[in-house]
Amino acid sequence: MYYTLTTTTLSFILEGPEQVAALRAKVSIEKQDITEVSYHDAFNDWQGMLVRMPGAYVPRFVMAGSYWTDEGWYFVYARKPRGLRKPILHKVLVITTNRDRYRHLVIETSKENADEILHWWKEKRKK
Repeated sequence: MYYTLTTTTLSFILEGPEQVAALRAKVSIEKQDITEVSYHDAFNDWQGMLVRMPGAYVPRFVMAGSYWTDEGWYFVYARKPRGLRKPILHKVLVITTNRDRYRHLVIETSKENADEILHWWKEKRKK
């Protein structure tokens, strides 16, 4: 997976097996729709029960695709999730939006990539 940034849009592009697991090729979000961006070494702050619709979850291998919770839709792509009910994901960027789909994007990435995305998002707030 890789991401692209324009002045107004952040896109995550999935490749090969990632597309098969997530049943998506690309997820894009407008900068103006983002309300919060944070990086987590470990994340398991799920709101209610996760219902996978569609996507894949294989413990200790991959968690990918669309998930419904009481709080709204999540898009998740992370490798090596731990746990069944409230999986723990490592080294993920969490993007919160004001959209119904997706309310949250939880994407495994490096700290450097997360910092670049956070910097891009904060640029809008200065204006």
